[in-house]
Amino acid sequence: MDLERAMFELTKKYTAFFKPSYYIQTSDGAAFGLCEHELRWSASEIKLPIYLYYMEQVVKGNIDPTLNIRIPIDHVRITGSGVVHLLKEKSVFTIQELLQYMIAVSDNEATNQLIRYVGLTTIKAWAKKKHWGNEVLLKRYLMDYEANVANELSAYGGVGVLSEIIALGKRYPAYKEQIERPFLKQQLRSYLPGALDEREIKHLTMLNKTGEDPDVRHDIALFRYQAKEIYVATFTNQLIEEAKAIEWMQEVGKLVFHASSGLYIKKGNVSKDELLAE
Repeated sequence: MDLERAMFELTKKYTAFFKPSYYIQTSDGAAFGLCEHELRWSASEIKLPIYLYYMEQVVKGNIDPTLNIRIPIDHVRITGSGVVHLLKEKSVFTIQELLQYMIAVSDNEATNQLIRYVGLTTIKAWAKKKHWGNEVLLKRYLMDYEANVANELSAYGGVGVLSEIIALGKRYPAYKEQIERPFLKQQLRSYLPGALDEREIKHLTMLNKTGEDPDVRHDIALFRYQAKEIYVATFTNQLIEEAKAIEWMQEVGKLVFHASSGLYIKKGNVSKDELLAE
C-alpha cells in the first residue's frame, strides 16, 4: 500500500476547486505532505496550541482547571461558533469548562477568555520554544479583525500540536481522559471524520478539530485503529466550491482509515511535482 501516492492521486482531482495543503504522520514513522510548511490563515485551528498550553500547565500543577474565570456583565461576548455568548445569564466559568467549549464546540468567546487569563504574550513566548514554533503563529484574539494581522498555521505545525497534545496524555495517564475528552466529544465532525462512523467500525476512534473562515476550510485529526495511529492535517483556501473541499477531506478520511486498517489502496502514477505544478 502506498498511502503517499494515493494521497497525491486523490488530491489532484480537486486542485481546480481550492488550494490544498496537507501533512500525514503515521505511528510507524512515515511522514509526508504537500505544501505542508506553507502558513495559512489558521481559523479555529489556532485553538489547538492554546489548549496544549493550558493542559501542560494543568499536568504540571501550575494551573488549577477548577478555578473560575468571571466574565463581566458589561462585557460584549463575541459570537460565531460556541455557546458562551448564548449563556448570558452565566457569568462564571471554570477553566476546564472553557477548555471543553473551546475544542468541542469551537467556542470563540471561551478562547478569548483563556487567552486573556494568561496573556497573549505568554502563550506566544511559550509557542516559540516548540519545535513547530515557526509554523504556529498566534497573533491576535479570535475575531479581532481590526488588529490587521491574522493567526497562521501550517499543516505540519497542526499535526505537531495535535500529536503533542495526545503525547501529553500518554505521559500523564491520570490526565489522558481529561485531555482527550473534548476531541472525542467533538461536535464538528463533517470534514475528515465525516464519511466514517465509529459506531459501525469496531476499534476505530477519531479525534479532530476543524477550522472555518471565509474561503478557508481546515481539519486536523488523529485516526486510531487498533494499535495504529495516523495524524492528518488537511488545509484548503482560495475556495471556489466549498462542497468540493468537504468532499476531499471526507475522501482523505476514508483513505487514512483504509491505510490504518491495512486495506489495499491502488497505486497511482501521479507525482508530487505534478501536483505542485498545477
